[in-house]
Amino acid sequence: PFEKKTLGENHPAVAATLNNLAVLYGKRGKYRDAEPLCKRALEIREKVLGKDHPDVAKQLNNLALLCQNQGKYEEVERYYQRALEIYECKLGPDDPNVAKTKNNLASCYLKQCKYKEAEILYKQVLTRAHEREFGTIDGDNKPIWQVAEEREENKHRNKDNVPYGEYGGWHKAAKVDSPTVTTTLKNLGALYRRQGKYEAAETLEDCALRSRKEAKVAQLLGSGGERRSGRNARVGSRESLESMQYDQDECAALSYVQRTPSGTLETKQGGLKTKIFSVLGINQ
Repeated sequence: PFEKKTLGENHPAVAATLNNLAVLYGKRGKYRDAEPLCKRALEIREKVLGKDHPDVAKQLNNLALLCQNQGKYEEVERYYQRALEIYECKLGPDDPNVAKTKNNLASCYLKQCKYKEAEILYKQVLTRAHEREFGTIDGDNKPIWQVAEEREENKHRNKDNVPYGEYGGWHKAAKVDSPTVTTTLKNLGALYRRQGKYEAAETLEDCALRSRKEAKVAQLLGSGGERRSGRNARVGSRESLESMQYDQDECAALSYVQRTPSGTLETKQGGLKTKIFSVLGINQ
């Protein structure tokens, strides 16, 4: 039976299962079916955990992504901004979820052609990552986006442009071991290209490429700690390519979802959507 009947309608396991079902629907492109499940999971988590709990922020991220796929950008901005406030307040500005949520919000801005707002967020992510690794920003310690913009400004003064080395160790940015930073480099590079800043774009793209190579070498040498293998390694490699992903709960089983011998997911007979919506009292 569905968890609500045995654990109560506001049990965290119910929220986790609802979230996983919403993720399943979202990955299948059934955003309208997923949204009420995600909203109900959010209500439960707010009631049980409090409105400023990190798990609430995770649910807000999922809800924002579902709404973004439906073009509901005002709601998307509100959900991401609230999630960002929770993460920064409860987990601190250096928590990986802060950078990921800023990337997600920037993506929402890009969909609406709000390029300046997106650019500000990308620069915040790169600046914070640089300061965390290499100290306070100054004339000899510049974040990579500033290096990129200086190269853009100087491209007509010097045909061959100024070598990277003259900018006080620009290569530091490529040594930041963070898939989110690598994604941000690519995203801001793409935005620069859209603005016609090709020299700046190439600088960030080159840095992102070097960053991936650095990470790969470090993994092969085992310098980054215990090497990941199997499924975890594949998940890590995907993270750098897909900055926007649903957060799925691992603790809750999907009561009406089973895996076929071929490895695909399918619902058991009886109508998953009808059963879940009926239990929750949601009109279809």
